[in-house]
Amino acid sequence: MATAPLPATRTAWFRRRLSVPAPTVPAPDPPLERDVALRRLDAFALDDGADIPEMTRTRLLEPEVGTSTTIVIWHGFTNAPSQFVAVGERLRDAGYRVLLPRMPHHGQADLLNRDLKNLTEAELVAHVNTCIDIAAGLGRRVWVVGLSAGGTMAGWAAATRPEVSRVVIAAPLVAPKGFPMPAVRLCVKYPRIVPGMYMWWDPRVKADLGHSPYAYPGFPLPGVVPFLHLSESLFDGSVRVRHRLERAVLVSNSNDLAVRQDAARAFGASVFGPSADYYGEAVIDPGLGWAHDFVDPWSPGAGSTEQVTAILSACLGLGDPAAGGVLVPPLVAEQPVT
Repeated sequence: MATAPLPATRTAWFRRRLSVPAPTVPAPDPPLERDVALRRLDAFALDDGADIPEMTRTRLLEPEVGTSTTIVIWHGFTNAPSQFVAVGERLRDAGYRVLLPRMPHHGQADLLNRDLKNLTEAELVAHVNTCIDIAAGLGRRVWVVGLSAGGTMAGWAAATRPEVSRVVIAAPLVAPKGFPMPAVRLCVKYPRIVPGMYMWWDPRVKADLGHSPYAYPGFPLPGVVPFLHLSESLFDGSVRVRHRLERAVLVSNSNDLAVRQDAARAFGASVFGPSADYYGEAVIDPGLGWAHDFVDPWSPGAGSTEQVTAILSACLGLGDPAAGGVLVPPLVAEQPVT
């Protein structure tokens, strides 16, 4: 069973009036041999540098038996690959290769650094391209997953790289909670108007967030804008999904207080709905009370590793479409792919 393609929507007035140049999309260059892909991965990981702790470095998790499927999973904003390691290990044990890349300027030992102010959309685009090149060199089938800013990265990968056939975007960072969409567009067009102030995730405790040894307790506001630039370029159609996706799923959570869920729904439906054989929304049971970061074992508002793995499996079309009762209503099931 598959959903009917959703009709294309007209570009919003503020996007038409506030033109934004689309980031340049590099040409794909996937290696033809696995050994070359692994060497590229080694070079990519070396970019982490000596100041990046072992726990937050880029990781490749491979099953004992070979597989043609690589799942690239991007962590959330101000977090690190460590956020998804436990879930990645479960997917590896189920027979899938998992690549957990560290996004630029994330995962540093100094959790109070202000380095995210230097992030650019060009860095993000180059990062995605490198990750998909490596994944495509390791196996012919590439699926992508991401949470928050990582959801925006996964969406960009699914739109710009024909090797990607399935995408899961969980609470994508297309608009912060309470932020009007015309204001998002204005910040993308005129990034200098964004104040350089540092925002604490919890202003009550500030640096003493305490729940994670690798997640930043705050961020400089300009660090959000490059992710918004990517999502706005997809929203306004200046960058389009030019290949057919097998499956695209948005994960939503009514208890999420970090991102605008209506904007995330519009993003998923308008950008990926028309280009996917199956498009669906995975709705987390609101009774669970999970937070925006429902993945990280250190997060007080997260599900168990088993629950999160079940959600991603359902979204990718691999397992129970209800994820053991976590998703209401269930998604459409498909036969597992190995």
